[in-house]
Amino acid sequence: MGNVTISLLSTETPALIDPALLAHRQRHPRYQPALHLLAETDRGEQAIGLITHTRWQRQLARFEVGEVELFGSAHADVTETLLAAAAETAVAAGMAWLRCTLPLSVAGQWGMTPATLDSRVAWRGGDGSLAPATLDDVADLVALDQHAPAPRCVIPLWYEADWRWQIATQPPLVARDRLGNVIGYAILQGGAMIEGRAVDAGAARELLNRLPHTVRELWLTPDHPLAQAAIELGATLTMRLPPDDAVTPVWIAIDPLAALRSQQPALAARLATSRYAGWEGSIGLRGEWGSARIECRAGTVQISAGAGIADVEVTQITIGGLSALLLGRRSASDLRATGDLRCASYEVGVVEALFPAA
Repeated sequence: MGNVTISLLSTETPALIDPALLAHRQRHPRYQPALHLLAETDRGEQAIGLITHTRWQRQLARFEVGEVELFGSAHADVTETLLAAAAETAVAAGMAWLRCTLPLSVAGQWGMTPATLDSRVAWRGGDGSLAPATLDDVADLVALDQHAPAPRCVIPLWYEADWRWQIATQPPLVARDRLGNVIGYAILQGGAMIEGRAVDAGAARELLNRLPHTVRELWLTPDHPLAQAAIELGATLTMRLPPDDAVTPVWIAIDPLAALRSQQPALAARLATSRYAGWEGSIGLRGEWGSARIECRAGTVQISAGAGIADVEVTQITIGGLSALLLGRRSASDLRATGDLRCASYEVGVVEALFPAA
């Protein structure tokens, strides 16, 4: 393949990306020129990595994510080098995670993992009476993201600037109450809903029944309130592991310590409501990525670098295993069964109480 060199994307953009798409990404509220990279080989191959700084949430844990879009050469060496450079760039910008859409067979080689199972809810369409959101709806949309019922899996967390950016290009469809307040929204991609929220189950039913008639699937997790409302209305759920050839969003913790620390409030809350409520002790985590210590004392949880001597010893956890654990994608006992996590069988319980699978 030859050498791969990485540089910042200049104003003279190679003909690898639609200029309108690039301009849209550059209008993102957290756009930084240093987050767009160009990879070139000595054979003339080129690829672009656009990194967008986004925020996501899983229950009480909120974390900074670099979402990478790749354009141009798909050669494995180019992709791997570009993703490695993107990870370094994202960490320097304060992000703990990298998210990218890749073939699962390729992503797995680098420890990247999907956040959820592949699930689809077959839908029958609706009456098409939803209307596009306007800038006057931004406050309602932010409130929905902050307070509406949410699944246990990871979900995007959008603020006012994010919604203004979204509405400028592809406004979500919204349902309103009699006073004109937004009670639910749906973001569509082709014939599928890819994201949405509703204030309660009644609003969820109303939103679904008013979707365009062309919407035939909901690409939502089974525990998503909108998916549950659809099932109550007679929809069919299909769920499976993503196949190896699937091109799907995959994740990896690129700053494991920061990724762990973002979970501290959630860890304390989970422990308090588990069968280990009141447990005090320490958990040491070790892997090729480094080591960390989880200290549980007086109802609080603190994360520090270095494992030291701990009450519970996770002697080895792969970066893919750690990413899956933090995302709630797999349980500690499942990771232990596949060798992605090593600890004594009697110590798995407290790890699972802190990191329950979603």
